[in-house]
Amino acid sequence: MDEEHEKAIQRNFTSLVERTDLDSMVTVLYEKGVFSEQMIERYQNPNKSSRDRKRQLYRDITRRGPRAFGHLVDSLSELGHWDIVRELDPNSPFATFPKPSSSSMPKRETNPQSSKDSQYVSLSNEKNKTKEMQKSAVPVAATAPVDLDNAAAKMPVIPEFKVIKSTRFMDHDDLELYHTRSRDRGVLMVLSYINFQNNIEQIRAGVDVDCATLKHLFLEIGFEVISYPDLTKEQTLNTLSSLEVVLEKAECVFLVVSSHGYERYGTSDIDIRCSDGQLISFLEIMTYFSNKSLPKLIGIPKVLIFQTCRGSNEEYVLSSEPTVSQLLMPGGGVQRDGSARARGPPPPPPRPSAAPRLLETPLYSDILIAHSTPPGQVSYRDGGCGSWYIQVLCEVFAERVHNTHVDKLFTLVDMRMREKFRRQTSSVERWGFNKRLYLHPGLYE
Repeated sequence: MDEEHEKAIQRNFTSLVERTDLDSMVTVLYEKGVFSEQMIERYQNPNKSSRDRKRQLYRDITRRGPRAFGHLVDSLSELGHWDIVRELDPNSPFATFPKPSSSSMPKRETNPQSSKDSQYVSLSNEKNKTKEMQKSAVPVAATAPVDLDNAAAKMPVIPEFKVIKSTRFMDHDDLELYHTRSRDRGVLMVLSYINFQNNIEQIRAGVDVDCATLKHLFLEIGFEVISYPDLTKEQTLNTLSSLEVVLEKAECVFLVVSSHGYERYGTSDIDIRCSDGQLISFLEIMTYFSNKSLPKLIGIPKVLIFQTCRGSNEEYVLSSEPTVSQLLMPGGGVQRDGSARARGPPPPPPRPSAAPRLLETPLYSDILIAHSTPPGQVSYRDGGCGSWYIQVLCEVFAERVHNTHVDKLFTLVDMRMREKFRRQTSSVERWGFNKRLYLHPGLYE
């Protein structure tokens, strides 16, 4: 391996270990011939922790010949780790995205490490300067793959849009604000479930486009993006158990969970399908975001977004004209993210809670929960362009996040989704989310 490639791996060693899934990386690298069947046994040793095995994996790659680095970059791209690809290889197609226009303006880097200064304006350093805000930001929808059967083998299209940057810190007289003024602006975690073992569920075509759009949006805002594709239930629980370490310095946290969802009749809960077919409930996920589970994140805003069905009811609107969704969604056809009931054995009853004890703070606070659909309803997803909700969310955030607080952004998302697709409305809950949250893309103190 070239010395510069080896140094690139060393510089990004922590990101590789923290952000990637061991089993997925081993599988893809094995398929590319980087490791033999005998060699991958060392990465399956149950006597070593997953973290130690990943460290061994990335150390070994540096000794697997001159083509190993290219295979590593390709593997990371296929698994959706475009942010790491940008950091590893400046010559990668992802490092120059968005594509420059035909004008002579210089290219704007999207590498979150090398362009950190260019992504932000420090008001303390630049108070004597002015900066015009872009007047418009029109997102371009990701194009649908022509051959949906081979879509998983092709590179998802990263959407071409820019987030309008803030020119001043927002203020409010009526409500307090969450603090979002440092360089460590926030972390986006994406738990996406696309493929399911033993074909227990259909492949969720279009979710790869959702993931690409979300990553591009939040990198533009200035967030760190961490992706966890196709985790089993055990892997999901392990990931949620380690949240405090991953989110330690973040000023705010966004989580997106995208999978099939099923209504639990008679309750406000839903079941969410993991890649191994097992179910995890919405309320079980919420326990990992309590002040008891994350004491260091008390006072830190946490925005949790669920792209799932919450039942089997469908909304219909009588109209003499075709809906926008019928006109603009030719890709892979509209699908639903769930069914009336989950297949497989029913989930076990919830365990009784521990004996109550006095707390100085509420069990839950500073949490905003956004569902793509109300209780009992289906959530629509296009096989070529992604879910309706995530498409609209990214459009609205790109246009309005520079001067609009998050609570209002979700109201605007719902308004546009009903205007654009007509058949779906979203739902928002606030668990002690009592301050205004501005993300201030492009600014820090």
